[in-house]
Amino acid sequence: MKRGLLGILAGVGMIFTTSQAKALELTENLSLEANLTWVHQWLEHRKGDFKDKDRGSLVLDGILSFKPTKVDEFALRASFAKENGLKKKNPFTLTPNADDLRDDLHNINGRSRDHLQELWYKRSFSLPGNSTLSATLGIIDGTSYIDDNRFANDEITQFMNEVFVNNPLANLISYDYGVALEFEKGPVNLRLVGMQSKTDEHDDPKFHRKNYNYYALQLGFKLETPLGEGNYRIFGFTTNKKFPDWKDEDKEALKGWGISVDQDLIKERLGMFLRAGVQDDSAYIDYKSMYSLGLQYKHKVFNREITFGAGYAYLKAPSKNEELKSTDVYEAYLSFPLYEKEKKFVSTLTFDWQYMKDNLREETDKKGHIFGIRLNFGF
Repeated sequence: MKRGLLGILAGVGMIFTTSQAKALELTENLSLEANLTWVHQWLEHRKGDFKDKDRGSLVLDGILSFKPTKVDEFALRASFAKENGLKKKNPFTLTPNADDLRDDLHNINGRSRDHLQELWYKRSFSLPGNSTLSATLGIIDGTSYIDDNRFANDEITQFMNEVFVNNPLANLISYDYGVALEFEKGPVNLRLVGMQSKTDEHDDPKFHRKNYNYYALQLGFKLETPLGEGNYRIFGFTTNKKFPDWKDEDKEALKGWGISVDQDLIKERLGMFLRAGVQDDSAYIDYKSMYSLGLQYKHKVFNREITFGAGYAYLKAPSKNEELKSTDVYEAYLSFPLYEKEKKFVSTLTFDWQYMKDNLREETDKKGHIFGIRLNFGF
């Protein structure tokens, strides 16, 4: 009976999710935004040394924002999760669910801090020439400032696979100490991020966790045409030398650059996204270059807006990598709102399918389909 039920669910690949809801105004200056998300995913083996798996998770996210004045803002973001989904059982290099799950929320970045993701203060300044400058200081999320994209940037409302949420080659840091500066003048925006974090844990005891600094700069341009809105961004990043090289003889910096583009093709109906990136392979890394592209289409049926998205990503490993050659990822989803009340409470149903392939140099390639269910309530 269980196998029959899983087969039906896997065949349609259902995912429940949420569309973006407005924050709940607690007072004139205080607001709260929250999401409760339940996910279950099924991994179906096609090729490679792994078996079919299915795992679930439950996550509660909350963002509390306090704006004492028009130019000042304090924010606190926390998350609580039960279970790790497929993250601990995933045989691929990339994860099929980019959300922060149980283990992600404990000892965050080796800081002996649980659940607290962001805690920052932001100040905005009006400058001559109708330009603005904003400065944010505290525990911040680097993905909020670098490599953003309207059609592929949110694991709750859009694609689930990490490759479509942010460029993996950007090595972006989330939930650590940093400063972000944002300058805007007309269609041009410039963002500068500086953060400190710790290197990842590694099975090899030679790879000890160490502090390092991360710096990123992004230049963006917003273009309005009869087609609709278009955003074109280019960014570069570097770290100080805290990462082992391939022979573990020296410490090398992570550095590289990338682009992130989103463009309406039919205003408020059809849009496309494109990402590309390259990083130096002196340090020990999984991928040297990548690109991803896809579409998002919206259409109203029975006064409800249905959204369809599809994407493809290709990532190439450096020649120094003796195990991995490249990775291919496909993902498609179809979503429509289940319930919406004045944008204050929103829930959306989405059907999703992923296909992942790790091309290996010596061993058998890994291939598999991933189907899931996600149910989300947001306000």
